[in-house]
Amino acid sequence: MAAPPLATQLDQLGECVAGMCSAASTALAHATRALVEGRERLAAKTAEGDPEITRLREETERIASEALAIHSPVAGDLRTVVAALRATSDADRMARLAQHVAAAAVRRTPCVPAEVAPAFREMGRVAVDLGRKAAEVARSRNVILAVELDAADDAMDELHRRMFAVMMHPSWPHGVAAAVDATLLARYYERFADHAVKIAHLTVYAVTGGEPEALSL
Repeated sequence: MAAPPLATQLDQLGECVAGMCSAASTALAHATRALVEGRERLAAKTAEGDPEITRLREETERIASEALAIHSPVAGDLRTVVAALRATSDADRMARLAQHVAAAAVRRTPCVPAEVAPAFREMGRVAVDLGRKAAEVARSRNVILAVELDAADDAMDELHRRMFAVMMHPSWPHGVAAAVDATLLARYYERFADHAVKIAHLTVYAVTGGEPEALSL
């Protein structure tokens, strides 16, 4: 059977990356709920991982290899193929970070002290929103939406700083071990957001050949 046209394959690559981002975001939403609500069964199920993410990563690699071998894309088309391959690594890492959060919720209940539970809930909301926006960027190649993800990432950084300030305050009653655990968990959310933004940046690179910071929007 003849290979699909290159344009079709490029669309398929975008859908695969978007699917990975969406699945990772759903996993993080479940992991966050398990974390702050003590939902042990949900935590255990999420920690197992989603086989759909593996399938989509393998599908991306197959389509990209076929596109490169048969169509020999150049310029923007070649950037799109390369960006999709790189984005799958980021989306896969997002999924693994969601698993790390879920695994932490499995190990202890409650996993986070009440003082920082609202912050974790908000970090989860911001990170999931970033992941879903990254999915839309990958699917639509919307450069303007891609650039907007940077502002949301700044909000995540601010949440991380505020949480650290709470844990380092002399009134923190839970000791060093609890502060270290919460700091590591917060880092998972921060890294999830960073990977989502990187996927958006890769899309900008594929469409324009430049980085978001170089665009005047």
